[in-house]
Amino acid sequence: MKALALPEQVGGIDVQPLSTSVFNIGDRNAGTGKRYITATFKVRNADHDGTVSAAARSNLTLIAVNVPNAQDGSAVSAMQTFDGTAISTGLARGILPTHAMMFQPTTSAAILSGGGEDLQVYSEAEVLPGNFTHAGVPLTSYADLGVKTVFPYGYVVRNPSAATGAGRRQLAASPAAGQYDGRVAISVVLPLQKDDPTKTPTQGAKRDPFVFNMVFVIVADPNTSVTQSLEEQGSNTAATARVTDTAATGLNVLPGSTAPVGLAGGVTTRRVCQVRTAGLATDVTPAPSYLVNTCP
Repeated sequence: MKALALPEQVGGIDVQPLSTSVFNIGDRNAGTGKRYITATFKVRNADHDGTVSAAARSNLTLIAVNVPNAQDGSAVSAMQTFDGTAISTGLARGILPTHAMMFQPTTSAAILSGGGEDLQVYSEAEVLPGNFTHAGVPLTSYADLGVKTVFPYGYVVRNPSAATGAGRRQLAASPAAGQYDGRVAISVVLPLQKDDPTKTPTQGAKRDPFVFNMVFVIVADPNTSVTQSLEEQGSNTAATARVTDTAATGLNVLPGSTAPVGLAGGVTTRRVCQVRTAGLATDVTPAPSYLVNTCP
């Protein structure tokens, strides 16, 4: 992998909500119940205030961060149940990143939602403060970003209307008013709460997280890579197809993947064995939470 220098996009990005998907699978009381949530946004190559970028930007990535008002040391805040009841603590660490998923009625399973595979993972070393730049100057601490920590996962913006190749990750310079070339799917999976007579309310469905916020720092990643999620490890076909589609030079896989690691055909496949999703890397009690935290 090339060395990272992640330029912070200090003006943010101009996004508008496009769609939301929520569905459950499994049995909440058997411990197999999961909820998949995806919020998809259209993205314009402009700051959040509408000021357009005079330069094309590639691999715009929303990297998850923890700020003081986030819950349980995660990137999540303002959690609520379906009826609007606030969830104060304890459940945010169960919210884990993934690709956009859809419900398959014939098998009652979750499958990839084509075009929404936007999850990106990094190593801990790649999200250290010195790998972020502000106005071209490397940062010295997470405080320089206004955050407590940066997590090694995020979601990368794609351009679905561009021709196959590097343009799939690029937003054109100086877009017209209303020109939102990019798309990004913010997708998570979380466990369903079990029915429990000792809790209020007793019904797990009334305690499930349904609405919450997530906090990100926006960067332009100099490397084009794709990530294979845990849910798609049954086959490497979809991930390798995305490598070709975006002209990526890197493929990130997680423990359990059968994809061969190494350099082949100009693409470096690496296994990322640890993806922290809550807590500081140095925390002991409570220990950090992870999407994965082991290597074969």
